[in-house]
Amino acid sequence: MKLPKKLKKEPLVDAIFELRFSSKTPASSILPGILFSALPEEKVIEPLPAAQLPKQLRDADPNLQYAPVVRLLWKEFFILISDRSIAVACKIPYPGWSKFKDAIIPVIKVLGENSVMESIQRYSLKYVDLIPSNKLKEQGSLINFSASLGSHKLEKEVFQFRIEIPQDNYIHAIQIVSSAGLTLTDGTNKEGMVIDIDSICNVDNQRFDDFNKGFYEKLDKIHHENKLLFIKCLTPETLEYLEPTYE
Repeated sequence: MKLPKKLKKEPLVDAIFELRFSSKTPASSILPGILFSALPEEKVIEPLPAAQLPKQLRDADPNLQYAPVVRLLWKEFFILISDRSIAVACKIPYPGWSKFKDAIIPVIKVLGENSVMESIQRYSLKYVDLIPSNKLKEQGSLINFSASLGSHKLEKEVFQFRIEIPQDNYIHAIQIVSSAGLTLTDGTNKEGMVIDIDSICNVDNQRFDDFNKGFYEKLDKIHHENKLLFIKCLTPETLEYLEPTYE
C-alpha cells in the first residue's frame, strides 16, 4: 500500500516514543542531569505532579510505575523521565518523522553510554490524531469501521472502543473516540474523532547492546507499521479531505 509522505491538513495532536527498562537506581534521579549536560542547545528541567508522590507509592502502583516524574523541554521536543522509562514527545505542530527520529536517537544513545539501564523491556511509538468530524459529516463515516449489537447497527451514535491487534513482533493498541474535545499543549482546543494508535514491541529484557543493534531500522519499521495502520483506518473520503501528498 502506497503511503502518503505528508497530510497537508495535519490531524496529529500527539506523538511519543517510549522506552521501558529495568534499573538499579531510579532513572528520574540521575537521567535529568545526564541529559541536561549531554544534549546540545538550551534545555529546561521541570518537575511533574508524580514527583510529589513517594517513590514507595509509585513502585507499588502499576499505574504509576511509568508515570513521568521530570520533563526536559528541548528544541521541538519534550523528554519525559520516570523511574523506569524515558520518552520523547513532540511539540505541536509536528516537525515530521525525520526530525522526530533524529531527536530520539541521541537521547537513547546517552542512556547506553552511561549504563543507566540493566535491560530493555519494551519500546513503543504512539500517535494520536484528531479528525474534525463537523467538516466531514456530509461525507459519511470517517473510518473503515462497522459494528452492531444484537439487531442494532452503529451509525450516528457516540461510541468509544479499544482493541489490541497482534502483528509479528508488535501489539497495536488502538483506541477510537467518535466525539472528543482536546486541549493541546499550546492551549488550542480541537473537537472531532480521535484515533489513538500505540504500537508496542516487547523485547524480553534484552541487554542494551543487543537492543541497540539496528535501532535506526527498528524506529523506521515501527513508524511504518503505525502509519500504515492509521491510513487503513480511514475511508477514502477522509483521506482525500486530509490532502495527502506522495513522493
